[in-house]
Amino acid sequence: MTVLDVGCGAGFASLGLARLVGEEGLVIAADLQPRMLNFVKERAIREGLSNRIHIHLCSHDRIGLQEELDFTVAFFMLHEVPDIQVFLKEINSLLKPGGRFFITEPKIHVGLIAFNEMMRKAEDVGFEIAEKPRVRFGRTVLLSKSE
Repeated sequence: MTVLDVGCGAGFASLGLARLVGEEGLVIAADLQPRMLNFVKERAIREGLSNRIHIHLCSHDRIGLQEELDFTVAFFMLHEVPDIQVFLKEINSLLKPGGRFFITEPKIHVGLIAFNEMMRKAEDVGFEIAEKPRVRFGRTVLLSKSE
């Protein structure tokens, strides 16, 4: 399984995902900040997971990957993206048919109306809402790319 942790920050999700994908899997930890990516790399080495985590520096307006993804995680970061529609299109283009995209946004920064607008944009680019899991302090959805 190939997983993207976009906006990975300090890599808390990246490390957990690396354990889940196992020896044959790959987690791409992507962020705009080289400092955060260096932190993820150091932590992955310390925890013996560096063979499963690939570090990727994004630009401010593109993720810039070519890999086909099975799963993507965007944890508390979508509200910071300058053009959400463009971002969602790029994620959709990277996911394999049936791929999943887990989004959670902080309730303190993203109101229900704004979150629903994000989901409308996600549906406009070809995602379907698969589930609405509960995450404490978050507005959360699991999207699926059409087969």
